[in-house]
Amino acid sequence: MTIEQLQHIADMLVRTYREEILRDGDWWFGIDHHDFNIHNHGREDSNLYSVNVYEQNSEGLNIYSKWIDLKPISIV
Repeated sequence: MTIEQLQHIADMLVRTYREEILRDGDWWFGIDHHDFNIHNHGREDSNLYSVNVYEQNSEGLNIYSKWIDLKPISIV
């Protein structure tokens, strides 16, 4: 998957699960071959959330040494 496709999925996840993400502050969502982690950008009063995408191996387990940092997303 391209970075643009992953970013599009992250944007859709934020639109769909906004309330859960805001409530949890550190939120995970898995799709085939990738796991998305959307989490507060480091300050509780910040509306910026980091997006990390982890590849998964053939058994569906995250490969924590292989990840992509997407652009931070503002959630208000």
